[in-house]
Amino acid sequence: MASKAPKVVEFTTQPAFTSLKDSAFQQAGAYQTLESVARYALAQIKDFPKEVPTEAKDALYEGYRMKFDALKPAETYAVINGHYVLASEEHKKTDNVEKINIGVPYAYSYSSQEFGKLANTNPALHALIREIRKLCSTYCSNRLNDLKRAATKLLNEGKERQRGVNKDFAEFVEAWFKDTAPDRLKSAKNRGDSSADDKRFNEAKVAFMVKWKHSEAK
Repeated sequence: MASKAPKVVEFTTQPAFTSLKDSAFQQAGAYQTLESVARYALAQIKDFPKEVPTEAKDALYEGYRMKFDALKPAETYAVINGHYVLASEEHKKTDNVEKINIGVPYAYSYSSQEFGKLANTNPALHALIREIRKLCSTYCSNRLNDLKRAATKLLNEGKERQRGVNKDFAEFVEAWFKDTAPDRLKSAKNRGDSSADDKRFNEAKVAFMVKWKHSEAK
């Protein structure tokens, strides 16, 4: 069975290339910029890219969201009988039609709790915001991973490449609870996933680790 092609975000602004030569020139410039940002991140963030403190990650994500907003600007919707439709020119000119600009700034003006409540109070608006937050969250995550890879490459410059030693399972478990699971929890909350519960996760994590460490000590 053929797998579905990954969803591609179509941005409003697209780079213009005059030839393959020109595109290669711009690609090289883009990588140089990424490398420079990676050097800056290494200087500013302790233990980067292995560790990304919440404060640093939030700052990076703010910048990524600004770029996503520039690439995919807000669109004007008309509210017709509780339904949100892209506003036509006629809608835009009519004063008695409720209109709202929905984009990244608006989508993230809601706290996680407010966004969750919106699913019950205004499902139609919630669905629009959820899609924007989901696409933006994926974009931000991909850009941070790009930055981490570039930083890792810089740190490995001049080092002989050695075959990596796989983590044992205990190291994998601890790394999953420390890094992977919290990141996925935060992404799920941004998407409006009601099952992404901090309290529930932390309680389960403590209970598991207590049992895990107790078994290890035997």
